[in-house]
This record gives sequence, structure tokens and C-alpha cells, in this order.
Amino acid sequence: MKRLILLVMAGMALAACQSNTVIDWVDFIQFDGKHYTAADTAVLSEKNGVGRKLGEVSFKVADNINNPSYQVKNGDAAFWEKGTALYEVKKLADFLAVKDEQEVNGYRLYLAEEEEEDFPHHFKDVELDRVKAIEFYTGEQTPELLNRITKGELEKFKELLTKDVEPKAQNANRPDPELYRMILYTDEPFAHAFYLYNENGQWLWYPWDEELLPDAVGKFVQP
Repeated sequence: MKRLILLVMAGMALAACQSNTVIDWVDFIQFDGKHYTAADTAVLSEKNGVGRKLGEVSFKVADNINNPSYQVKNGDAAFWEKGTALYEVKKLADFLAVKDEQEVNGYRLYLAEEEEEDFPHHFKDVELDRVKAIEFYTGEQTPELLNRITKGELEKFKELLTKDVEPKAQNANRPDPELYRMILYTDEPFAHAFYLYNENGQWLWYPWDEELLPDAVGKFVQP
């Protein structure tokens, strides 16, 4: 009897632990038998790049599921509320789009899991000679366009992205950086998106690991 009570108590303790589990969900959508994750380094090239509505989110997982063993179902999304519309992306069959005012050109893109490996997520995958324009935006909440460069300015800026820079002397406590978003447009229906940081006068970014950028970058970001 004592052993039975102990087992019951152990089961209750385990259930309590599971009920208090905090899960760090990846930004995903499960739809039509496919698992999609947010493409953080891609945005639509044009606001009219979306097509017809394909469906809706039927269940928001975050804040409602705390069981690590939960099996996601069609219509589940990590952070979108029930009823959120899901759109097709023109010329990009492996993407979904969701309206999002905090994204450049108004939509957040989601890429099918099976296409993740072949997608050009990183700067090393970008063909710089195909980049025909670069835009700079404020980096938080609703993005505000700060500058757009093409042609001669564009070529000068490309050189800055690949230039070696000596680090400036910094305080031991690194300040919170100013955050900006850089969008590289090619002829593709999506554009490459990266963050730039101004940390107390030192420009830097993360094309893979942290890399420093010349001071001249600031003249292009905020002319």
C-alpha cells in the first residue's frame, strides 16, 4: 500500500512538472501535411507577391501546450492566433505567407522543411553580382525605409561588406546596439534579409560569425 501511494505521488509530481514546462517553440506552421518554419533571412520582393488564401491557423500552440511530447497537427502554428490567414507565394511553391506589419513588404515567409537545406539562408550563398538594389530599414517593430541604393552606390557598398576592419576599443560592458535591417534584391521573388548593428559607433553584422564593418556603412544606412 505504501509503495502504491509513493507511485501515485511520483506520478502526480511528474504531471505537475510537465504542466509547468516552458517550451521554447520554433516559429512554425503545420499545413497540408507539411511542416513550415519562418524564413528569417528572406522577405517578399514585392508586396503583391502573394497569391490566393490557402487556409487558416486552427490552433496556437504557444501558451496552450506545455507537453514536450505534443505531436503537431495540420493547422497548428507556434505563435499565430486561430483564424490567421495563410497565403500562397507567387513563383515560390515551397513557401507560405502570413500578413505581418513588422516585416518588410508586409508578410512573414515560411519555408517547407524539406527545402531548408537547399535554400540560400546565409550571406555566403548570395550571388552579389545578381544584387540589383539594397534597402535599409529600422530594425524593430513596423519597419521604416531609411535608404535605397542602386548602381554606383550599390557597388561601393558591396565592397564594404567584404572589407577587413580593425576593431575599435570598447568598454568591458558592451552597450545595447542600434538595430537595422538590410534587404538585398535580386531578380528572385524573394529578397535576402540581414541585420546590421551599430554598437556605440562600431558597425557589425553576422553573415555567419560576427564580423565588423567600416564606419562608411553608416552613410548608406542613414544618409
